[in-house]
Amino acid sequence: MEKEKLQELIQWLNAQISYANEAINEAHRTNNYGRETMYEGIRDAFMRCLNRISHG
Repeated sequence: MEKEKLQELIQWLNAQISYANEAINEAHRTNNYGRETMYEGIRDAFMRCLNRISHG
């Protein structure tokens, strides 16, 4: 993958992780544990992708 495209993908993944963290915090504040759990799974999947890309 081109270096520029790779950087774009990494930035996008970081933005998605940030959004998921915000959603997790909001769901926790409102005691919406189903939504919290769902976004934790989404965040973890994005983090696994980011780690795989970053570490080969």
